Amino acid sequence: MTTVRFFVLVQAELRLILRERLTWAILAALLVALCLAAWTGAGRVASERAALAQAAADTDRVVRDARAAHKRYAKPSPIKVNYWQDPTDAFGYMTYFMAAYAVKPPTPLAAFAAGQSDVQPAIMRASFGFSTVFDDTAYEPGSTARLRLGPFDLAFVLVYLVPLAVIALAGTRLSSEFDSGILRMIASQPVEPRRVASAKFGAVALVAITAVLGGTALALIVSGGLGALDGWTVTLALLATALAAYVVLWVSACALVASLWRGGVVALAILVLAWSCVTVALPSTLGLVVDVLAPTPSRIAAIDASRQAQVRFYTGEEGARITAAWLTGKVSKAVSRPGLAEAPEIKRLARDAFYDEALAGYRDAARDHARAVAAWSRRLVILSPATVLARALEMAAGTDAERHSAFLASGAAYRRDLRAFFEPRILAQALDPVPVCQGCPARLDFTAYDTVPAFEPSIPRVAAEHQAMVALGCLMAGALFITALAYRRLCRWPA
Repeated sequence: MTTVRFFVLVQAELRLILRERLTWAILAALLVALCLAAWTGAGRVASERAALAQAAADTDRVVRDARAAHKRYAKPSPIKVNYWQDPTDAFGYMTYFMAAYAVKPPTPLAAFAAGQSDVQPAIMRASFGFSTVFDDTAYEPGSTARLRLGPFDLAFVLVYLVPLAVIALAGTRLSSEFDSGILRMIASQPVEPRRVASAKFGAVALVAITAVLGGTALALIVSGGLGALDGWTVTLALLATALAAYVVLWVSACALVASLWRGGVVALAILVLAWSCVTVALPSTLGLVVDVLAPTPSRIAAIDASRQAQVRFYTGEEGARITAAWLTGKVSKAVSRPGLAEAPEIKRLARDAFYDEALAGYRDAARDHARAVAAWSRRLVILSPATVLARALEMAAGTDAERHSAFLASGAAYRRDLRAFFEPRILAQALDPVPVCQGCPARLDFTAYDTVPAFEPSIPRVAAEHQAMVALGCLMAGALFITALAYRRLCRWPA
């Protein structure tokens, strides 16, 4: 058969596919699912951006209120202001006024995948002391019913439902002709089975790729889920190509099953079983393997260590000894003054330093576990087409576990930066408490509100682009391998 006649055959198959009502029913259902998923993702991203804006507004409001209170308290007045109400006290401002947030902003492609964002915080308010047992404690997970159902996002539709749509479109190609006896008529013509199969499954691939990519683009445009693609165009193009390769892989699987010549019912049964293994069983098994290779450290042990640290500090004279030892390491005896160790701010700084030291091993173990999980996930994810595509979508969306672990580590580092900023100022005010003016309610002279360190968020575009390339390579390799197997088996018509 010449190349021209082959393309004529492809065009004929396209007309047949597009005339089938089942084709349009499948594509319509897929489009509805894509639009619903994109709308859900766009709403989630809008909520995250609103929360980020609220956090920024809260930070600005606190600074304005502190400046107004500083101006109000800097005039002689008979009222008394406690240190926790005084923004001119560095310790009071750090502990009771300051609103400093560590934030994980959504990427321009955040609508693609929710990942674990419903159980992982994107905003954490910096806090100190006993509330920092874990890096992720400053978070309220919300409705457990919603968490149990899981997110309905584009990643779910593209990874799980698109293969089912492809199976519905291509699962009985050739097999239905085998059942009805039409295949004998086709075999009597001077045409190779490879040509016929290539035309049939090639036409399905064209329809499916157009529908999936076009439907996804339409859903994102209608929902407004895409952000400004500054620097993310390459990542989006790689994801689109990887998604096309994912569709071709499943079309190739349909062709391979058709080459068994077992009939339409058996072909559909095999394909659905393969879908359940590739998208459900294998990813679940890989998750169990990661849990075995990187066991989770006990959070109960960390909580118990936190309790023991609190008891030790507040029992008997131990707290006083800890405070005195910490103060000696910070302030020389030459400049120290009597009763300094009894000041509430000194006790609090000493307590928090002792608490951090007592829990350092548990926090390090949690971070080591997160790094180990990320490393094993990178290695094992390529074993399943579903997991490699899902990981690429999550990294492009910025909702992957690896980014969240880095965010938690950055949040902990930010908390240390804040302490390093305030600690010398608190000590200086404790050693030399200079009031703003005589008879003023304001006790001290802290005014460095605008120089408090701000959190610097990161959006890992390069990592997302790299993972999209990995997914594309793996899916193309898988599609070519399955296509080669099907091509080899379709060398002759069934007897």
